[in-house]
Amino acid sequence: LNSLFENPNSEEFRIPVDYKGLGLVDYPMIIKNPMDLGTIRKNLKANKYKYVEECINDIQLVWDNCKTYNKEDSWIYIQADKLEKYTKKVVKNHFPMINFPKPSKLKESSKAEAAQFEDIGGDDIGETIPYAEKIRLSNMVKSLTQEQLGQVVKIIQEEAPSAFKEIDRERYQIHLDNLDRDTFQKLIDFIEGLAKIESNEQATKRVKYNQ
Repeated sequence: LNSLFENPNSEEFRIPVDYKGLGLVDYPMIIKNPMDLGTIRKNLKANKYKYVEECINDIQLVWDNCKTYNKEDSWIYIQADKLEKYTKKVVKNHFPMINFPKPSKLKESSKAEAAQFEDIGGDDIGETIPYAEKIRLSNMVKSLTQEQLGQVVKIIQEEAPSAFKEIDRERYQIHLDNLDRDTFQKLIDFIEGLAKIESNEQATKRVKYNQ
């Protein structure tokens, strides 16, 4: 683990992913078991690993999570792939009797929940939809349940198919720059409608409670 921390390529993996700060609204829906090298180091110091294999499994989970969420040609995916190979080499040299865990894959059942909202933080601002409005939609999506997010994805598939891209069997992407104004507004109205329904339900519950 110390050699991984000393590796200059591991900097992005030493702390938990700040998905809220990065605007990765779908991260907790895709990555069910977040892990990072800093957490693994804390677990080691707290003697939470009874066997070496448990620690190695968590290290592999760091690379699996990164490669599950990110594109294969992205720099962070490439870094994770390099570190995974480096880890296997170290494990083989120091623990030759241990079988390295196989990379995990995202379950098919999570497909509808794995919509990745892209182009939110880039410099390419669409001609019809201002950047600030994209950020607003991104923040609104953060409050949705998995079922509600599935409904949002369905609207996009039906109204603006060019904004919908299937990466592989397990992940999707939503390109906000490919949304037309009408579809974008429909998504805003849909999410605001959900918020109003929830607010009314909470108000009704408070009235019944007070009675």
